[in-house]
Amino acid sequence: RVLSCGLKDFCAHGGSPGEAAAGGGGGGGGTGGDKRVPKIASVVGILGHLASRHAGSIKQELLRMFHESLGAGRGEQHKATVPFLLQLALMSPALLGTVSAELVDSLKPPVLNQLHQHFSALPRDELDNVVGVVVHLISQTSAGAFRILQFLVGTAMP
Repeated sequence: RVLSCGLKDFCAHGGSPGEAAAGGGGGGGGTGGDKRVPKIASVVGILGHLASRHAGSIKQELLRMFHESLGAGRGEQHKATVPFLLQLALMSPALLGTVSAELVDSLKPPVLNQLHQHFSALPRDELDNVVGVVVHLISQTSAGAFRILQFLVGTAMP
């Protein structure tokens, strides 16, 4: 419920793909980001508190949200789910650490194709922002870093 409410709020306050994910690290000047940050910070705080007893459930729900967002539904929440999850990961390395290994394992060619289709309609600057956030998150990941590097090299090879 916490994740669902956070995603709804993220969408209600202009959580568009790219913009929302890119706005997490900076301290930008727009009012949309300023309104959104306290709610996302609350979501991160609640999930951090719950993680001690419910880490498995949180991990399962984060992965479920990711995979469902790439499915057939193309509503506003589906489009904003990946940027929302990226924003959560930027704000909570612990959340990133809980899902990074399983997420990398799930990035098989069909899922990569879904991600490509999901983001192919974005303007170039928004796509660059999303890629920048992903690169930043990869560089901040210590748990499972070897697995991530293996995945990147394996995926880049013909």
